[in-house]
Amino acid sequence: MSNDSKTEFLRKEGLINLRPERVIHDLFCKHEFFDPLDLPQVRYEMLRVARVEKAAVTEACRLFGFSREYFYRLERDFMSNGYASLLSSSRGRRPLIALNQEIVNYIVHRKMTDPRLTGERLRLELKTNYQVDCSRRTVERIVEKLQLGKKGEHISSP
Repeated sequence: MSNDSKTEFLRKEGLINLRPERVIHDLFCKHEFFDPLDLPQVRYEMLRVARVEKAAVTEACRLFGFSREYFYRLERDFMSNGYASLLSSSRGRRPLIALNQEIVNYIVHRKMTDPRLTGERLRLELKTNYQVDCSRRTVERIVEKLQLGKKGEHISSP
């Protein structure tokens, strides 16, 4: 398959990397086998560099032109669904989730009941109890906004 037909195929399938210039890893710069336009290949190599070659996640993200948020979401999908998850054409940040008052009340209640609860633990509880998949930071922002304890801090008992 010629590069032009490959590029056209990737574009048609929604699998083209729209920012190939951000991919600066040596393999993609020195070997034609590695194609910075091939989004599934770029995604896989970013995960591999971080997890197999033990590069720091921030460094892997810098080399492949993605955010850490994107990396962790991609890794979670890859670990759950395998290589096929790399073929997904989802782009950009997930839409903001407007958490309704019931969910905010739940976060407040749980945090006041157990101040040691982390944003990640609360996120998992929301996913289980309300089928809401939000980020750890979304939960932490609610906690901070309501002054229930800042990120990494615990509420002290009176």
